[in-house]
Amino acid sequence: MPLIPKNYTWQQRSFPSTGTSSQSVVSIVLRVPFPANRFQPDDIFTMEQFLKISHPPHYWELFLAHPIDADASHCSILENEVVFELVKQDPTVCWDTVELDVPRAERATLKQQYEEQHRKRLEQQSKQRAIEKDRKKKDEIHRQIERERADRSAIDNLLEESKQRELKRMELAMVKQYRPDPAKASAPNAGKSLSNIQPTPPKGAGATGTQHSDQQQELPRPSSPPAIRRSGTLEVTFSERTFVTPKRESMEQAEQEWTLKQAAARRAVGFADDDLRPDERNPEWLKQRGDTFFQQRNFLAAISAYSAGIRLTKDYYALFLNRSAAHLALENYQRCAEDCSTALELLQPPVEANRRARVACLARRAAALVKLGFLQQGYEEMIAASRLDPDEASLRLEVDRLRRCIEEERKNRSESESDE
Repeated sequence: MPLIPKNYTWQQRSFPSTGTSSQSVVSIVLRVPFPANRFQPDDIFTMEQFLKISHPPHYWELFLAHPIDADASHCSILENEVVFELVKQDPTVCWDTVELDVPRAERATLKQQYEEQHRKRLEQQSKQRAIEKDRKKKDEIHRQIERERADRSAIDNLLEESKQRELKRMELAMVKQYRPDPAKASAPNAGKSLSNIQPTPPKGAGATGTQHSDQQQELPRPSSPPAIRRSGTLEVTFSERTFVTPKRESMEQAEQEWTLKQAAARRAVGFADDDLRPDERNPEWLKQRGDTFFQQRNFLAAISAYSAGIRLTKDYYALFLNRSAAHLALENYQRCAEDCSTALELLQPPVEANRRARVACLARRAAALVKLGFLQQGYEEMIAASRLDPDEASLRLEVDRLRRCIEEERKNRSESESDE
């Protein structure tokens, strides 16, 4: 059962007023006796019109008759009592009683109302503190940025001053190096002027005067600055290299071994462009050579011949078109589609003279796309080829076959989705 003290005392404190009244009551001192208490600050609860002390087995609460300033008020926990010093919200109001007479049935409701108001006030204060903290943090960041900007500006100014001093020093050094000394430059003229105003020497001093004038003529002349160098162009040539990486002595033996293996492999298939004579390094001759290998079903040699011709010129569409046929025969469908695309780019603008070649490119690329699994794209390519050559029956048959394959695939997909 809680121990509820009843014999609390209170008094009003008056201070001199600056207004018309003689005195003004601004605070209430409330003393609640708690012998041998062990209270902590968290055990005391203060609101605008409600006070509470809760620490088992002690419990005490008081509904205030008038509102107070909870932030300005404070509480002192002494050894045998708790002293509240409450600051009034309205200092001009004189309290007749400190406790509000509330019926027992309404105490719980009124207490909840006060607690809700206190909770909202605490939330508002918490938000305000968070906003203030964020503002201070931003202000500190701005100040730090300004300090860093000022430091950078000071450093830049010091560097610029040092740079200007160094440039001025270098300029003075160059002037001293390439400009003659004024004292030395004026020495011969000064000697001559002095000789002009000197009296005529006696007859025995003729040789001495001649020797003095010779010494003046032998004085060193100031050196002129060196002539500007002539501009030129340096031609740099680089040794031929097969690999794209820089040459390294540690990898030279392995690279040579790999190059020899590749050359042997090209000779094994029947063609090696390294063995060609200068008169055979002709794209047309290499195309005919590749066609011969293709007719002999030596597709690797045909690809090597066509590739050698492409290395000589990249604008001959027939080399790409024929190489795509060899790739298609070897089931290199990706390479076949790429060569067909390159050949189509070279077959521009589209005219009647290159129509048959464009038909072959489209039909061959369609076949490669179908083999790669792109059935719809291959079907569209085959339709384009058939429109370019409507008289070719084989193209129409291939279009019909691809259409049936697409319809069958859609039907199977719909059946599988319905089963799921």
